[in-house]
Amino acid sequence: MKTLFALILSLFVFGAVHAQSKSVQSLYEKYQDEEDFFNLNLSGNFFDFADGLDFDFDSQGIKAMTKSVDAMRFFKLPVSLSTAQSDFKQLQKGLKRENYELMMEMSEKDSEILIYSKGDDIISDLVLLIGNTEEDYMVVELQGEFESEAIANSLP
Repeated sequence: MKTLFALILSLFVFGAVHAQSKSVQSLYEKYQDEEDFFNLNLSGNFFDFADGLDFDFDSQGIKAMTKSVDAMRFFKLPVSLSTAQSDFKQLQKGLKRENYELMMEMSEKDSEILIYSKGDDIISDLVLLIGNTEEDYMVVELQGEFESEAIANSLP
């Protein structure tokens, strides 16, 4: 599961999100003032910088995905397990209300990864919910123009 998490996160290392989902934004704002709140936002000029770096991607699908990312927001919930699980359930309901579709669901033992998307052939937003009952609950939100086929080719 850790390898899978690393692969999925590496797909989106070069991005940052402009809060396309109101549900994600609401959850972000709920915890942004907490002392233990960790977040990472990448956007704008970072992509030009990152494009100049010579990364060797194993898959053309992953390379296409990273070039499609315009923005990324990553944050970890700074709360107890039960609160994080409750927040994730509420976030999932909010994403469904916003017409995000569950694109993929993976689980193993006490870990799960959910990927929600908005769009059809060209996807404009991706939201990853990553949970592990022994570790952390994280949200990754991506903005860009992603071809469904490129996403399918980049996933394990």
